[in-house]
Amino acid sequence: MTEDKNIAEHLIETLEKNGVKYIFGYPGEQVLAIYEALRKSKIQHILMRHEQAAVHAADAYARITGEYGVCLATAGPGAMNLTMGTAAAYKDNVPIILISGDVASNVKGQDTFQDIDLNSVFKPITIKSYKVNSPEKLQNNINEIFKYKKDGITGPFYINMSKDIQYKPHNTHHKIIEHEKIKLPTQNDIEDIIKSIKESEKPIIIAGSGIIYADAIEEFKEFVKKTKIPVTTSYHARGIISEKDPQNLGLQGNRSTEKNRKTTENADLILAFATKLSERTMKNVKTDNIIQINTKEEHQKCDKFYKYNIKDILIRLNEEQLPQVNHEWIEEIEKIKTEKPRKPQDTQKLNPEVVIQEILKKADENTTIILDAGTTPTYFTLHSKLDKHSQMIFPGGFGPMGYSLPASIGASFARENDIIFATTGDGSVQMTIEELAVISRYQLPVIIFIINNQSLGIIKQWQDMANNPNYEVSLDNPDFIKIAEAYDIKADNISSLDELNTKVDQAIAERKPHLFNIEVENIHIPL
Repeated sequence: MTEDKNIAEHLIETLEKNGVKYIFGYPGEQVLAIYEALRKSKIQHILMRHEQAAVHAADAYARITGEYGVCLATAGPGAMNLTMGTAAAYKDNVPIILISGDVASNVKGQDTFQDIDLNSVFKPITIKSYKVNSPEKLQNNINEIFKYKKDGITGPFYINMSKDIQYKPHNTHHKIIEHEKIKLPTQNDIEDIIKSIKESEKPIIIAGSGIIYADAIEEFKEFVKKTKIPVTTSYHARGIISEKDPQNLGLQGNRSTEKNRKTTENADLILAFATKLSERTMKNVKTDNIIQINTKEEHQKCDKFYKYNIKDILIRLNEEQLPQVNHEWIEEIEKIKTEKPRKPQDTQKLNPEVVIQEILKKADENTTIILDAGTTPTYFTLHSKLDKHSQMIFPGGFGPMGYSLPASIGASFARENDIIFATTGDGSVQMTIEELAVISRYQLPVIIFIINNQSLGIIKQWQDMANNPNYEVSLDNPDFIKIAEAYDIKADNISSLDELNTKVDQAIAERKPHLFNIEVENIHIPL
């Protein structure tokens, strides 16, 4: 038995060996051993100001890199604060690893200070919720987590370790237990898929974010190039091939274009690659002839379901003589007229839709945009064309408020050369406004746009549509400029488009944190 490392040290060493570069966290009494191991490692710890924010930062990092985002918290309230971000990542199948301490094992389950059954709390919002009580258990858990990723099974994993367990010596001479592997595609299945494509006259692809997490983007592009099949995407796979490419028809389902809607309605075959086919994605699908490739059986939405890693099956398909889509189908799609551009209504204050159109004009291929819950995602979705995957990030499966600021931190470390646009509302920004401290500390190139309508705009809209009086939706906001300046971040109030354009150009050139409070008219968004 080797006793030169304790379990906490082995945990951090294993994460480092598996390529983890950053851990987003907040220290506490029950993770002192882990933090001491982290202090001596090459992994950079990013000190967040709230545990929920730590998960959102790890989430954005994972969405961009396709690798695990990792976050760390202490026991009790620290761990419980991770749950909101974990649920958001779980709904979108984002690969994150959550680590928390726990009370000492000899008092666990005795209702002592900060004792709660954390593993039961995390069980329904993770792929697996691990309770580590031995060196062997930790080794097997970590190995399993990274094996799941290689097999294309992604989502959150939770590791819980009591503080005394962290100090136990690590035994390097134990048996490693591996979980059941995802099977490789059979030749019969490959031939069946190709046969379905050959027999189809009007096929389309719905691409999901699982392609990103499986590191299968190049294989996907090769398949698309060979077959010429039109591509649509789930929200989280937008930009997987440029949305300026004619073969990419853009977002599938809700908020899709007229061309996308009619193409989907007329399709006689859907190739659903690494997407769970949510109710939003399926909105315009009329055919029952769907081939779905996914590693999670709970996502099965059709009879022709293949439980394979999308990377494995794309590699096999690309080795075959693939049929090309017929020209008549492409010509039919090209004849579909595109909608006329929306004409924003005239308003006394700035129209939020016009403001967002101006912000998007400032974004290029070296910009990543983070969205928050509220009125803004609709306009950003309607008016954007993305050049790369995860260029616009929004946790749409769960939609928590307060995502944008902490997620912009994770995005900054994932794309160090990008300018990050953190777009939020005056309601959402106050959920995690303390993360301005982190943006300031690291002088991240994050430009924060607060679309300020002095209201919980979406809730107000639902009240209006229900013919209910507006109740508890008006906001008495603080002075956001003074708050930003207190964190040593430049800030400006914006009341005109000319002022917005001039000052955003300056902020982009400076590549330093900058906050813009933009006062806009409180108007309904298109539903």
